[in-house]
Amino acid sequence: MTMRISSLQYMYNYKVALNKAYKKQTQLFEHADGSKLHRGSDDPVAYSKLLRYNVSQAENDQYLRDVDNGVSIMKTEDATLSNMLVHAKTFVEKTVQAANEYNTSADFEAIAKEMYSCIEEIVSLGNTQQGDRYIFSGQKDITEPFTMSEESYYRAVSKTLDAPQTKFFKGQVTEGDSYVYQMLRLEDSDGKYYMDTENGYVYTKQFVEEGFKELVIMDYSTVSEAIADADNNSETKELLQAGIINYGSPIDVSDTDTFSISTYINNKGVIQTTDGSDLSDTATQVAKTLSLTVNTTDDDGNATTTTKTLNFSSVFQQIVTYNGDTNKISMVKHNGANDNISDVVNVMGRDIFMHDIFDNEDSGNDYSGSAYINNMLAVYNKVAAGDVEWLTSDGVTLANAAHNSIALSQTTIGSRLQLYESVSSMLTTQGNTITEDITNVSGVDVAELATRLMEMTTLYNMSLSMGGRILPVSLADYL
Repeated sequence: MTMRISSLQYMYNYKVALNKAYKKQTQLFEHADGSKLHRGSDDPVAYSKLLRYNVSQAENDQYLRDVDNGVSIMKTEDATLSNMLVHAKTFVEKTVQAANEYNTSADFEAIAKEMYSCIEEIVSLGNTQQGDRYIFSGQKDITEPFTMSEESYYRAVSKTLDAPQTKFFKGQVTEGDSYVYQMLRLEDSDGKYYMDTENGYVYTKQFVEEGFKELVIMDYSTVSEAIADADNNSETKELLQAGIINYGSPIDVSDTDTFSISTYINNKGVIQTTDGSDLSDTATQVAKTLSLTVNTTDDDGNATTTTKTLNFSSVFQQIVTYNGDTNKISMVKHNGANDNISDVVNVMGRDIFMHDIFDNEDSGNDYSGSAYINNMLAVYNKVAAGDVEWLTSDGVTLANAAHNSIALSQTTIGSRLQLYESVSSMLTTQGNTITEDITNVSGVDVAELATRLMEMTTLYNMSLSMGGRILPVSLADYL
């Protein structure tokens, strides 16, 4: 039995075969971009893996960009802090040089000029920019972070405790620490006093500087221990009564309505006036004073209670203001929760210049961000005034603390920079691994692709040529 195939059926089969050849050729042309997976139907299992690898690669690329940006910022910060540290070291050396009673007025003047130059350089470095962004301003990076006033103000002077004083009055041990332990300096016509803002006691200058040593000899480790034992030891009580002018009636520092540093002094240490302004002219302004209850006992044992009004000791100086914020800039470098320590790549004012008695958490003031640079200005003014006693007891300690604070900031950012450079290397390696995985699952063999593409192109062209010869001629060919 014979079967006749019509011309239409013959043409239909030819076109189907030709279209399949064209489709295979098109797919091979698609593979010319190096990938054999362009849609799920190409290979569902492999395509699913490819999607996961692509997500991983996108995340890895983003982390690598974050790390590179962070490294760029921190390198600038590290170099700037290194330069700051050079000037801070010079400042310390000049402070030590000035704390010498044999200096002449000309010596003090010359030393003060060098110290002021160091301060100006540190402030200038604090305003370093990367591009048009200030690196120490927090997230307010288009705002110049540090400005130094042209006008001078009366800034309260603190008593900075040395190591033995810190151990006795604060119960803390400090050796080369960047944090300073301080008391408020007070004075009246009768003498000078130091107020501990943590317990409300006001000590005589002599007791803080020398008198407490008698209690140390009596095996008291801290002033709190001595006060607690005073009722059991008359000699201890006598020493405390002589050294604490408000013994038995300390200022209630736990009640901010009774006492708060912020009531009298702002966060940059400037004394406030009775009308709430900054004290800059004692001729026309009235400064706030501190009143406290004083209990005294005469030789006959008669107790009397009086009210004593004390002024805040001060130094007339320029003031540096920090205009940035305290917001952190984070560069996330890995999956998981943000790391609020190692993800942060910026250094802010309070990281460099820390805080002192006027803007710590117990002061009632916000952090100023410029505490130690203002302390450096106080040291400079004391040098200019030739106050060797203050420089010996406080100035050198403050200068060293400022130097240590800058050094700590540089060490912190330097170690973080090292971490980020290590993470950058790890992410680069991880990126290469992901790229290799993508190539393995979707890559094509170029040599094989070229051979197959040449074969399919030849077959397709041959099919077109053959079709042109054997297909029936239509009416259109004659037109």
